[in-house]
Amino acid sequence: SDPSYTKGTIASTTTRRPTDSTTISLASTNSISRGSGGNNTTNTGTSASYATSTNIWAKLLGGNESVWDGLDGRDDVYDDHNDDHDDLISTKSRYENEGICGTAPLKICLMGAWYETRHFFETLGKHPVIIVVSLAVFGLVCGLGMWAVESEREAFVKDRMDTAKFVARETAEYFANEFRRSMVPLYALREAIQYSKNFDALPSLIGNYPTNLQAENVAILGGDMTQRNITGVCDQPQVLADWKSMVTKISDEHDLNGLIFRYRLWPKNVACLEFKGGEAMMDSGMDASYSPHPFWSQVVIDIQVDRWNGLHVFGPFEAKLPSGVADVFCTHIPLWTSTTGENAFKDVVKVQGTDVQNVWGFTMLYLNWSAMKERSNMYERFENVNMEFELFREEEPRLGDVGPKGLPTKEMTKLAWSEQADKLNEGNSVEVKTESLHGIWINRVGVVGDNGWNPEWWPTAVACVVVASFILMVLTAMTMVKSYLHKDLVNRMLPKQAIRKLQRGQTVVEKYNIVTVFFADIVGYTGAAGSMRPAQVMKMLNELYTELDKLAEKHQVYKVETVGNQYMVVAGAPERVTGRVSAQRVALFALDAINFVSKYQTKEGDKILIRAGMASGPTVAGVVGQAMPRYCFFGETVDFASKMESTSKKMKIQVSEMTYRLLLDCVNLKFVMTKRMEGGIAGVEIKGKGQQVTFWIEKASPCEKCFELATGSFALVPCGHIMCADCNEKYKMLPCPTCRCKVDDRVEWRGKPTKIVDESVEVEHAPVFDEEAGLTSETML
Repeated sequence: SDPSYTKGTIASTTTRRPTDSTTISLASTNSISRGSGGNNTTNTGTSASYATSTNIWAKLLGGNESVWDGLDGRDDVYDDHNDDHDDLISTKSRYENEGICGTAPLKICLMGAWYETRHFFETLGKHPVIIVVSLAVFGLVCGLGMWAVESEREAFVKDRMDTAKFVARETAEYFANEFRRSMVPLYALREAIQYSKNFDALPSLIGNYPTNLQAENVAILGGDMTQRNITGVCDQPQVLADWKSMVTKISDEHDLNGLIFRYRLWPKNVACLEFKGGEAMMDSGMDASYSPHPFWSQVVIDIQVDRWNGLHVFGPFEAKLPSGVADVFCTHIPLWTSTTGENAFKDVVKVQGTDVQNVWGFTMLYLNWSAMKERSNMYERFENVNMEFELFREEEPRLGDVGPKGLPTKEMTKLAWSEQADKLNEGNSVEVKTESLHGIWINRVGVVGDNGWNPEWWPTAVACVVVASFILMVLTAMTMVKSYLHKDLVNRMLPKQAIRKLQRGQTVVEKYNIVTVFFADIVGYTGAAGSMRPAQVMKMLNELYTELDKLAEKHQVYKVETVGNQYMVVAGAPERVTGRVSAQRVALFALDAINFVSKYQTKEGDKILIRAGMASGPTVAGVVGQAMPRYCFFGETVDFASKMESTSKKMKIQVSEMTYRLLLDCVNLKFVMTKRMEGGIAGVEIKGKGQQVTFWIEKASPCEKCFELATGSFALVPCGHIMCADCNEKYKMLPCPTCRCKVDDRVEWRGKPTKIVDESVEVEHAPVFDEEAGLTSETML
């Protein structure tokens, strides 16, 4: 775009290579000519970059010719042959232009990814709020997700446990009812024996021990027995016929379909009659009252001596059946004689050494527990709901390790169980208690596996919630990083109050009663800088102005802009402060800037020379236009400050008379300033203003005593500024008041300068070493 100026405006321009019809002159002139249009515009205002004969571009890149004329026809003028150059975009462009393939694109991608990642984390470090908000998003999303997953899991677990309890209760109640129903024939048999009168004579015919004693201590499986001779008593055809008729009728009435496979009758506690396989037969003649067999002796003691309440049940135990080995229950119920009537037994029966009255005997049956379990389909039922179960009695069985037939048995507290029932525990199962004729039955039902009651999808859902929360956290961080990068960029370009007004669509115009404006311009160089290429010049200016930006931030002055090689800062705007404060801030910044530039060197060892100027007064600031908005300052003060810079000298700071008076009024700092004298005339001629009295700023310190190094003074490390003892005490816990640097150490000066130490050195104060501090007067100054 064509550069143009309005008086009092510090404007920037984009320099482009001119066509044949356009000429841009960088020589000493304030006019810009457009060759093709015939319109000439003369700039009478302030130019920040090319209204000077010492423009750094003209000096570094050519003689009297135009910069672009000198570069015309050369293909490599924009190439930067610096080995340290790592511009990713330039590298990428070069690869694309030259058509380089292979590993180059991969290297570019890796470099780009590395730069983006590094920049991302650098931004996170600068803005910890991004980390806090991102972690908050992660915690919130993860918390909500986990709450939802946990709610679904709890509902699933509750439903699964309710199902387990229902199936467990239903199964246990089924077995309890079936077990109770299977015991009904035993009660019916007892009533039939007592009221039919068919077997009333059997006890008297068998008689009391030792009547009809056949043998004692007969060895059988599991122990010994006492055997009575019951031939002619229990094998009578009528007795057998009555026994068969009674048992068959009772079995048919209750329709147990073979679950009860054996009945036995024990008058006088002697094994007399049995029924199995549909046939009635005589039993073994074993006398349980006098046999030492552990099982049978315990049975008669329980039901007759101890008067067992209800049915006496034993099992389940393993027994051999014609169909194979099965789990079996045996149940006993006592029979008692009446104490009245002429046929009533009035004698006493000795049961395992204890006299018991009115003992008739007992009857019993055998229940096929395996068949009952098979008919219940309980295994398929639990398999359908993917659960394991274990049905067991609450109390331990009382009998030993032998069964009714004397065969070795396995006492079982567990009544039924699934294949993996041993893996059930309190954490993965529930228990349901049910009362039965066999005592309290407990059915434990649960889910075996790593998840227990939890659903199979639960670990995956938790992982998905965490991953999704992490992704949202990263996306939030990336979004905030971009937002803060944009915000930081805008904040560096415009003041915050101007940004707010622009965002609301308002016009930004602000008036300031007193500000101090600073201009600096590169006016010279030393070394081989004349051979620098444009890219190298740009790098040098970037390094230089980046350090000046840091100084501006440190001294709390506002950088307005950098136009070409000219640098402008303001104090008192946009942050409003008093005139003295604004002048003080800019003056300290100017001194720091001159000090930095005096020590600055390029990588080739070249040095830069600048000149600076300051002026104070009223000004107006605002944003003009909508495209490419910039915060600009207008007014005579800006023009005057620019003139102070353009008429200044190398490595000097020239200030106006108003700035001089403001600096004299500063309370906390003392400035050393000298009036400018040219040929005996004070000041300098300013175009449009005439002769103006101006001053040079030399240095600044907290007080006048701080300007000289004396015994008791303190040198601040690392800046090297001197403070007297009083000021050192005053600013003991504060940064250096002159340069605002952090003070790492304060070294007290104890040396005594002498006039002559080395005759070959003519100095007012020759170096004196302080042995304790390890410093010299030269290094401290």
